[in-house]
Amino acid sequence: MTTIMIDLPPEIYKRLEEQARKAGQAPEALSRELLETALQPREAPQPRATREVLQAAGRVRPLSPTLRSKIIPGVTLDEVRKALTQAAGPSLGDIIREQRGTRL
Repeated sequence: MTTIMIDLPPEIYKRLEEQARKAGQAPEALSRELLETALQPREAPQPRATREVLQAAGRVRPLSPTLRSKIIPGVTLDEVRKALTQAAGPSLGDIIREQRGTRL
């Protein structure tokens, strides 16, 4: 094993001693355990779907009855996306930019 020496302010060492006493350990053993825990490899966070992020932020609401009535049974999301891709005219982003105008 390798030994390291760490200078701790008195108040931090006192807190370490208190926690070690409560855990029934020596301050050195608790220090080693805390370091081992802090240095364990962590799993990379899994990317979250946009819908999950928006739901967690409270930004997604159920469809209104008006919008729900516009759903065509049997039409898939892929079919809607394909139809929108093939539609003539400017994209929604272009329409929004045009309506906002140039902002300085």
